[in-house]
Amino acid sequence: MAAYATGLAVRGTYPFGSIPRADNDLRHQYVPFHTHLWDLQHGKAQGDLLFNWQSGYGVGFLGDFFTYLTNPFSWLTGALPRHHAEFSVYLVSLLSIGLAAALMTVYLGRLRPGSPWLRALLSVGYAVCGWGVTEGAVVPMWTWGLVAIPMLGLAADWCLTGRRWVLGSLLVALCWFANFYTAAMATLATALVLLVRLLLADTDQRTRGRALWRAATMTATGLLLAAPAVLVCALANQRAQPTELYVLSVRTDPLAYLSMLIPGTHPRPPAPNIYAGVLVLLLVLTLPFQSKVRVRERAAWFGLLLLTAISFVVTPTARLWQGGALPHGAPFRESFVLSGMLAMAAWICLAHMPRPRALLGGAALLVLLVAATYDQPPVNRYALIGVLAAGATTLVLLLFYARGLRRPARIGVMVLLAVSVFASTAHAVYGNAVVDDPRRRGPARPQTMTALGTDAHQALRERENWPATRADAGPDVFVTDNDAMLVGGQGGAYYSSYVSVETARGLRGLGLGQAMGGRHLWPAPDPVLRALLGIGTVLEPVGEDAVTARSQPAPPLVTVRAPGSDHAYGAPEGSVWARRQAALGARVYTVPALSHAGGPPAPASGRGFALPRAAGEGAEHWTAFTARCAPGERAFLYAPDLNATAQAEGTARRESFYGKPPAVSAPLKELGAAGTDGRFTFSVHTPQDGQILPPDVLGCLDQAAFDAAVARLKATGATGVTAGGHTLEARLPEGSTGTAVIATTASPGWTCSVDGGPARAPVSYQGLLGVPLGSGGADRLSCSYLPEGLSAGLAGTAAGALLIGGVLVRPRWRGRTAGP
Repeated sequence: MAAYATGLAVRGTYPFGSIPRADNDLRHQYVPFHTHLWDLQHGKAQGDLLFNWQSGYGVGFLGDFFTYLTNPFSWLTGALPRHHAEFSVYLVSLLSIGLAAALMTVYLGRLRPGSPWLRALLSVGYAVCGWGVTEGAVVPMWTWGLVAIPMLGLAADWCLTGRRWVLGSLLVALCWFANFYTAAMATLATALVLLVRLLLADTDQRTRGRALWRAATMTATGLLLAAPAVLVCALANQRAQPTELYVLSVRTDPLAYLSMLIPGTHPRPPAPNIYAGVLVLLLVLTLPFQSKVRVRERAAWFGLLLLTAISFVVTPTARLWQGGALPHGAPFRESFVLSGMLAMAAWICLAHMPRPRALLGGAALLVLLVAATYDQPPVNRYALIGVLAAGATTLVLLLFYARGLRRPARIGVMVLLAVSVFASTAHAVYGNAVVDDPRRRGPARPQTMTALGTDAHQALRERENWPATRADAGPDVFVTDNDAMLVGGQGGAYYSSYVSVETARGLRGLGLGQAMGGRHLWPAPDPVLRALLGIGTVLEPVGEDAVTARSQPAPPLVTVRAPGSDHAYGAPEGSVWARRQAALGARVYTVPALSHAGGPPAPASGRGFALPRAAGEGAEHWTAFTARCAPGERAFLYAPDLNATAQAEGTARRESFYGKPPAVSAPLKELGAAGTDGRFTFSVHTPQDGQILPPDVLGCLDQAAFDAAVARLKATGATGVTAGGHTLEARLPEGSTGTAVIATTASPGWTCSVDGGPARAPVSYQGLLGVPLGSGGADRLSCSYLPEGLSAGLAGTAAGALLIGGVLVRPRWRGRTAGP
């Protein structure tokens, strides 16, 4: 822990300096999720562990909880002030690293007895391995994987010795509950190590079989206990918006792969990040020459290392390591298991104290490794300096130690070796911090909870009217991709692997912008969608560090649509305008025909206008279009696949559309207002070929009709709404008929009852949650949310608990039945 912190402190990385640590997903997912955990712990969240009312206009939360927040150290978040959530996330990684080193120190002693101090030094290299520094340490929930390797190793050791089956089952359950993703990888790695140990054990086949049976039943029982985490997340993943956009190949240049053994390397391009410290590396390279270790034992451990390393870069086995599918983003998330195996092999070598000749052989291989890979992209000057300096120092100290020194001299060498390990580990962390400085990739934001975020959080707390209406940070106040959790309110900003198909497609169909193939939702940008979602307060920035809250008329969270009001009202079928009018139950848009009005030609077809790629920035490179609206109507443009800039005639404001199908869907945006003659002209400028402007791209909003529609929804909507953690109750005007529409998406898991009747699954009402009221009139509505897989998971936990109880009670029962 000290070595890791020292490396960051010398570089000046947060929390020791001004260089940001929270970048990419650490900033946009993990810190906001931990602020939401803080809110849950202190009773300030809208929602509970089952449902999150704050994000994505209402989404299931249990899958997110099991995936992002069940590392036991995450619960320390509640002990610090909310605005220190980023520091809490840092502590999650730091404490996980420390616990991993401690447990590995114990586990290595189970592989082979020997000095705990030497075991501890090897464990430092493992805990601050390449994967831990560059991936695990910035993905806080994954760092429990570093803990899981030695923890599951201890459980497997008890299978060999026939002890502590119950405790081993509980450890398996803890690992899978804390982070099922890395636990699956650690479980597979532990099984491979157990097979090697059984192969090398001097015992009979029956004993081996009993050990395997104990391991299998221990694992199965642990999985039963952790079944809610596994099943809820598995089903949420099946329901999630699919995307294969960010899957990277697992092919790796062999020399680049070998270079990743050198501490301090940084994977460019992606490669398994497997280094585990200079001491571990030198001893692993010494193992082939270690004549004190049996040949078959050396062969078994090297075979395990080699096969595991190859399995990372072969697609079928890489899929096996990663749960059946290659991940989105970093392709070698299982690398830490090989770092753990390297530490184990190093201890097998060191526990027998290699002779000087063997150490010199290992040093020669280390020199060859450096000579063969020094010019590979992952190797940087910090890594080279570190491996050469630390390698020479470590070799000299081990040579002295191998001479059988007296106790004072041996202690002195041990202290110097500890200093060397500390310095080389801190140097590797420092080098990675330099090479992977987020400022190298462009302007980097400072600490997550900035002055803007703090002001936004305060403003939303003061203006909240939940659950009568929503308060949304809005699209113009951007701190992270999960602002709704970070700064509060009940907004749309949401980035998670578990955005359901129903939520993503339902909101996209109503004009909401999305990224990550639908797994990152953006806040509602326009008045109609805000009305449909019950948003009564929106924040707007004032300068760089302050916000102001703007109120707008909004229907309640639960509204009622009259029978037969769900139709397009003259808008083109299938268009966003048709879906919005059907959802409102009123005609509020005019959808005029477009005509080319100037600039470069744009040939028309059934799909729309083919926009030419702009050859420059001047006005002559903008393609103009004109349409007829009612005088003064506000014109909105919706082209989710468009990558271009649009500007209305007579205005200086330009609106950028960043459509990139299927990764990014641009939101609906307002361009301007029609003139007194009803004419509206706008121009488009695109830097890309193949851009199409759809024929129904423009919608003109009749403000009076829209205001009347909102007033009608308020008048006929719920007279009172109560939102629990994962429940909703509403009082409706007496005798309401038609469909009650709840301002959240029709995601699976909801059941609703009307006037205390039987609970039934709701329907999708243009993507929103609809509850048919029947023709007899209704006064009350109640809904409850239950994540898919939770009931079955709890049944699994109960079955696992019964097994544990049976094992604990069985000796007493047998003692009674075998009485005199």
